[in-house]
Amino acid sequence: MKDAELSQVGQSVDKNLQEAGVLYICGTPIGNLDDASFRLIQVLGNVDLIVCEDTRRTRKLLARYDIRKPLLAFYEHVEKQRTGMVLEQMSRGKSVALVSDAGMPLISDPGAHLVKQARESGFHIVAVPGPSAVTTALALVGFPSSHFIFAGFPPRKSKKRQEFFSQWIRPQVPVVFFESPHRLVKTLDDLMSVFPSIQVGLCHEMTKAYESVMVGPVTEVYGQIKDSEAKGEWVVVVYLESSQDQEEAG
Repeated sequence: MKDAELSQVGQSVDKNLQEAGVLYICGTPIGNLDDASFRLIQVLGNVDLIVCEDTRRTRKLLARYDIRKPLLAFYEHVEKQRTGMVLEQMSRGKSVALVSDAGMPLISDPGAHLVKQARESGFHIVAVPGPSAVTTALALVGFPSSHFIFAGFPPRKSKKRQEFFSQWIRPQVPVVFFESPHRLVKTLDDLMSVFPSIQVGLCHEMTKAYESVMVGPVTEVYGQIKDSEAKGEWVVVVYLESSQDQEEAG
Protein backbone atom coordinates (compact mmCIF):
# COMPACT_ATOMS: atom_id res chain seq x y z
CA MET A 1 0.00 0.00 0.00
CA LYS A 2 1.35 3.45 -0.93
CA ASP A 3 2.17 6.15 1.60
CA ALA A 4 -0.72 8.29 0.36
CA GLU A 5 -3.14 5.42 0.82
CA LEU A 6 -1.76 4.72 4.33
CA SER A 7 -2.25 8.39 5.19
CA GLN A 8 -5.88 8.25 4.03
CA VAL A 9 -6.51 5.13 6.16
CA GLY A 10 -4.96 6.84 9.20
CA GLN A 11 -7.10 9.93 8.70
CA SER A 12 -10.19 7.74 8.40
CA VAL A 13 -9.38 5.92 11.66
CA ASP A 14 -8.75 9.21 13.46
CA LYS A 15 -12.05 10.56 12.18
CA ASN A 16 -13.93 7.48 13.39
CA LEU A 17 -12.37 7.80 16.83
CA GLN A 18 -13.37 11.44 17.02
CA GLU A 19 -16.93 10.76 15.90
CA ALA A 20 -17.51 7.67 18.04
CA GLY A 21 -19.46 8.22 21.25
CA VAL A 22 -17.77 7.84 24.61
CA LEU A 23 -19.27 6.38 27.80
CA TYR A 24 -17.91 7.91 31.01
CA ILE A 25 -18.45 5.85 34.19
CA CYS A 26 -18.49 8.53 36.86
CA GLY A 27 -18.08 8.24 40.60
CA THR A 28 -20.19 10.79 42.48
CA PRO A 29 -20.13 11.96 46.13
CA ILE A 30 -21.52 9.51 48.68
CA GLY A 31 -22.94 12.33 50.81
CA ASN A 32 -21.03 15.58 50.85
CA LEU A 33 -21.41 17.23 47.44
CA ASP A 34 -18.11 19.05 47.95
CA ASP A 35 -16.38 15.71 47.42
CA ALA A 36 -17.04 15.91 43.67
CA SER A 37 -13.71 15.83 41.86
CA PHE A 38 -12.63 18.58 39.49
CA ARG A 39 -12.53 16.00 36.69
CA LEU A 40 -16.08 14.83 37.46
CA ILE A 41 -17.36 18.41 37.22
CA GLN A 42 -15.55 18.86 33.91
CA VAL A 43 -16.96 15.66 32.44
CA LEU A 44 -20.55 16.28 33.57
CA GLY A 45 -20.34 19.79 32.20
CA ASN A 46 -19.18 18.63 28.77
CA VAL A 47 -21.10 15.43 27.97
CA ASP A 48 -24.23 15.46 25.83
CA LEU A 49 -26.33 13.21 28.09
CA ILE A 50 -26.24 12.06 31.71
CA VAL A 51 -27.69 8.63 32.44
CA CYS A 52 -28.58 8.43 36.12
CA GLU A 53 -30.23 6.18 38.67
CA ASP A 54 -32.50 8.89 40.08
CA THR A 55 -32.93 12.19 38.22
CA ARG A 56 -33.89 14.02 41.43
CA ARG A 57 -30.63 13.08 43.19
CA THR A 58 -28.53 13.88 40.14
CA ARG A 59 -30.19 17.28 39.66
CA LYS A 60 -29.07 18.27 43.17
CA LEU A 61 -25.46 17.47 42.28
CA LEU A 62 -25.68 19.32 38.97
CA ALA A 63 -27.30 22.34 40.61
CA ARG A 64 -24.46 22.51 43.14
CA TYR A 65 -22.04 23.09 40.25
CA ASP A 66 -24.39 25.01 37.96
CA ILE A 67 -24.48 22.27 35.31
CA ARG A 68 -27.47 21.89 33.01
CA LYS A 69 -27.62 18.73 30.92
CA PRO A 70 -30.32 16.34 29.65
CA LEU A 71 -30.95 13.47 32.05
CA LEU A 72 -32.18 9.94 31.37
CA ALA A 73 -33.48 7.87 34.28
CA PHE A 74 -31.67 4.53 34.28
CA TYR A 75 -32.75 2.47 37.28
CA GLU A 76 -32.73 -1.31 37.59
CA HIS A 77 -36.11 -2.06 36.02
CA VAL A 78 -35.49 -0.05 32.84
CA GLU A 79 -31.76 -0.59 32.29
CA LYS A 80 -32.06 -3.24 29.59
CA GLN A 81 -34.96 -1.44 27.93
CA ARG A 82 -33.10 1.88 27.72
CA THR A 83 -29.61 0.61 26.91
CA GLY A 84 -30.49 0.67 23.21
CA MET A 85 -31.52 4.34 23.47
CA VAL A 86 -28.16 5.23 25.01
CA LEU A 87 -26.16 3.26 22.43
CA GLU A 88 -28.10 4.96 19.65
CA GLN A 89 -27.10 8.37 21.01
CA MET A 90 -23.48 7.26 21.21
CA SER A 91 -23.59 5.96 17.64
CA ARG A 92 -24.46 9.53 16.62
CA GLY A 93 -21.25 10.74 18.26
CA LYS A 94 -22.84 11.81 21.54
CA SER A 95 -20.86 11.49 24.78
CA VAL A 96 -22.66 9.98 27.76
CA ALA A 97 -21.95 10.02 31.51
CA LEU A 98 -23.26 7.16 33.65
CA VAL A 99 -23.77 8.03 37.32
CA SER A 100 -25.48 6.38 40.28
CA ASP A 101 -27.10 8.07 43.27
CA ALA A 102 -23.81 7.87 45.17
CA GLY A 103 -20.39 6.36 44.63
CA MET A 104 -19.29 4.36 41.61
CA PRO A 105 -21.93 2.98 39.22
CA LEU A 106 -22.35 -0.80 38.90
CA ILE A 107 -21.42 -1.46 42.55
CA SER A 108 -24.81 -2.79 43.74
CA ASP A 109 -26.25 -0.28 41.26
CA PRO A 110 -27.40 -0.34 37.61
CA GLY A 111 -25.03 -0.04 34.68
CA ALA A 112 -23.41 -3.44 34.07
CA HIS A 113 -25.62 -4.24 31.07
CA LEU A 114 -24.96 -0.85 29.48
CA VAL A 115 -21.19 -1.10 29.94
CA LYS A 116 -21.13 -4.62 28.51
CA GLN A 117 -23.19 -3.65 25.47
CA ALA A 118 -21.18 -0.48 24.90
CA ARG A 119 -17.91 -2.42 24.97
CA GLU A 120 -19.23 -5.12 22.65
CA SER A 121 -20.43 -2.40 20.27
CA GLY A 122 -16.93 -0.95 20.10
CA PHE A 123 -17.50 2.28 22.02
CA HIS A 124 -14.77 3.85 24.13
CA ILE A 125 -15.35 3.50 27.89
CA VAL A 126 -13.65 5.83 30.34
CA ALA A 127 -13.66 5.66 34.15
CA VAL A 128 -13.88 8.85 36.21
CA PRO A 129 -13.12 7.46 39.69
CA GLY A 130 -14.82 8.84 42.75
CA PRO A 131 -15.76 8.15 46.38
CA SER A 132 -16.75 4.67 47.52
CA ALA A 133 -18.98 3.88 50.48
CA VAL A 134 -17.25 0.49 50.76
CA THR A 135 -13.68 1.73 51.22
CA THR A 136 -14.79 4.76 53.24
CA ALA A 137 -16.56 2.49 55.72
CA LEU A 138 -13.55 0.18 55.96
CA ALA A 139 -11.34 3.15 56.82
CA LEU A 140 -13.79 4.49 59.41
CA VAL A 141 -14.31 1.26 61.36
CA GLY A 142 -10.60 0.46 61.59
CA PHE A 143 -10.62 -3.31 61.08
CA PRO A 144 -7.49 -4.80 59.40
CA SER A 145 -8.27 -4.46 55.69
CA SER A 146 -5.32 -5.63 53.63
CA HIS A 147 -7.99 -7.72 51.93
CA PHE A 148 -11.78 -7.71 52.28
CA ILE A 149 -15.04 -8.97 50.80
CA PHE A 150 -17.91 -6.87 49.50
CA ALA A 151 -21.13 -8.86 49.59
CA GLY A 152 -23.78 -6.38 48.38
CA PHE A 153 -27.19 -6.55 50.04
CA PRO A 154 -28.15 -9.53 52.26
CA PRO A 155 -31.31 -11.46 51.36
CA ARG A 156 -34.64 -10.22 52.68
CA LYS A 157 -35.68 -13.44 54.45
CA SER A 158 -34.21 -14.37 57.83
CA LYS A 159 -33.18 -17.94 56.97
CA LYS A 160 -31.55 -16.82 53.74
CA ARG A 161 -29.71 -14.04 55.59
CA GLN A 162 -28.25 -16.51 58.06
CA GLU A 163 -27.08 -18.70 55.18
CA PHE A 164 -25.62 -15.59 53.55
CA PHE A 165 -23.55 -14.83 56.66
CA SER A 166 -22.31 -18.42 56.91
CA GLN A 167 -21.30 -18.33 53.25
CA TRP A 168 -19.44 -14.99 53.19
CA ILE A 169 -17.90 -14.47 56.62
CA ARG A 170 -14.42 -15.89 57.22
CA PRO A 171 -11.88 -15.28 60.02
CA GLN A 172 -9.77 -12.11 59.77
CA VAL A 173 -11.40 -10.94 56.52
CA PRO A 174 -13.69 -7.91 56.84
CA VAL A 175 -16.99 -8.30 55.02
CA VAL A 176 -18.83 -5.18 53.86
CA PHE A 177 -22.50 -5.12 52.94
CA PHE A 178 -25.31 -2.61 52.57
CA GLU A 179 -28.61 -2.70 54.42
CA SER A 180 -31.86 -0.74 54.35
CA PRO A 181 -33.14 0.97 57.51
CA HIS A 182 -36.22 -1.27 57.61
CA ARG A 183 -34.17 -4.47 57.92
CA LEU A 184 -31.10 -3.31 59.83
CA VAL A 185 -32.17 -4.50 63.29
CA LYS A 186 -33.43 -7.85 62.01
CA THR A 187 -30.22 -8.32 60.04
CA LEU A 188 -28.07 -7.73 63.14
CA ASP A 189 -30.28 -10.16 65.07
CA ASP A 190 -29.66 -12.83 62.43
CA LEU A 191 -25.94 -12.03 62.39
CA MET A 192 -25.81 -12.39 66.17
CA SER A 193 -27.50 -15.78 66.01
CA VAL A 194 -24.87 -17.09 63.58
CA PHE A 195 -21.77 -15.32 64.95
CA PRO A 196 -22.47 -14.20 68.54
CA SER A 197 -18.92 -12.89 69.11
CA ILE A 198 -18.36 -11.07 65.82
CA GLN A 199 -17.22 -7.44 65.66
CA VAL A 200 -19.48 -5.01 63.80
CA GLY A 201 -19.11 -1.52 62.41
CA LEU A 202 -22.21 0.46 61.39
CA CYS A 203 -21.70 3.52 59.20
CA HIS A 204 -24.43 6.02 58.40
CA GLU A 205 -24.58 9.38 56.65
CA MET A 206 -20.88 9.14 55.81
CA THR A 207 -19.19 12.45 54.85
CA LYS A 208 -22.28 14.40 55.95
CA ALA A 209 -22.73 16.67 58.96
CA TYR A 210 -24.45 13.94 61.00
CA GLU A 211 -22.11 11.10 60.10
CA SER A 212 -22.28 8.30 62.66
CA VAL A 213 -20.09 5.25 63.22
CA MET A 214 -20.71 2.52 65.79
CA VAL A 215 -18.08 -0.18 66.33
CA GLY A 216 -18.04 -3.05 68.80
CA PRO A 217 -19.25 -6.60 69.51
CA VAL A 218 -22.48 -7.37 67.69
CA THR A 219 -24.36 -7.77 70.97
CA GLU A 220 -23.43 -4.24 72.07
CA VAL A 221 -24.12 -2.62 68.70
CA TYR A 222 -27.46 -4.43 68.48
CA GLY A 223 -28.35 -3.16 71.96
CA GLN A 224 -27.64 0.43 70.90
CA ILE A 225 -29.91 0.44 67.87
CA LYS A 226 -32.64 -2.15 68.52
CA ASP A 227 -35.09 0.45 69.85
CA SER A 228 -34.05 3.34 67.60
CA GLU A 229 -35.66 4.40 64.35
CA ALA A 230 -33.06 3.78 61.64
CA LYS A 231 -33.19 6.02 58.59
CA GLY A 232 -31.35 5.91 55.26
CA GLU A 233 -29.09 3.23 53.88
CA TRP A 234 -26.44 1.76 56.18
CA VAL A 235 -23.02 0.30 55.45
CA VAL A 236 -22.20 -2.66 57.68
CA VAL A 237 -18.69 -4.02 58.18
CA VAL A 238 -18.25 -7.28 60.10
CA TYR A 239 -15.01 -8.84 61.30
CA LEU A 240 -14.54 -12.34 62.71
CA GLU A 241 -11.37 -12.24 64.78
CA SER A 242 -10.53 -15.95 64.95
CA SER A 243 -11.42 -19.36 63.56
CA GLN A 244 -12.49 -20.33 67.08
CA ASP A 245 -15.34 -17.82 66.81
CA GLN A 246 -16.39 -19.52 63.59
CA GLU A 247 -16.29 -22.98 65.20
CA GLU A 248 -18.37 -21.75 68.13
CA ALA A 249 -20.90 -20.43 65.65
CA GLY A 250 -21.33 -23.95 64.36
